[in-house]
Amino acid sequence: MKDQRPVTEKERTLAKMAVVAASFAYGVDDHEIMKAPRGHERIYTARHTVYWLLRKSGMTYYRIGAVMDKDHGSALNGVKQINIILELNLKTGFAECVRDASKYYKEFYVPHKAKEKARMMKEMADAV
Repeated sequence: MKDQRPVTEKERTLAKMAVVAASFAYGVDDHEIMKAPRGHERIYTARHTVYWLLRKSGMTYYRIGAVMDKDHGSALNGVKQINIILELNLKTGFAECVRDASKYYKEFYVPHKAKEKARMMKEMADAV
């Protein structure tokens, strides 16, 4: 069952923040994360980290697949791979990259979430 809803602007913004965070952490270009179908281990691990970050922010696997132009199975596999890296501390350099990406993503996400909350509160106040 494929999610047929179009990708929202909020989902695109969250995905872009995750891609930029992963590109900083892994030292790869953000277009490589989004476009390269296969590639170097660092690129696909960065892509898996993006899936993991989006899942941690509450997106479903179907929506992650939609926003990253992949299927939900790719997102599911990527999240599993990152969890394995973190749990077993495999590929020590990549575990550190995942932690760095998570830190960068939080730096982007927290102010974004605060602005979103302020906007919603203003809309509710204006509606009354």
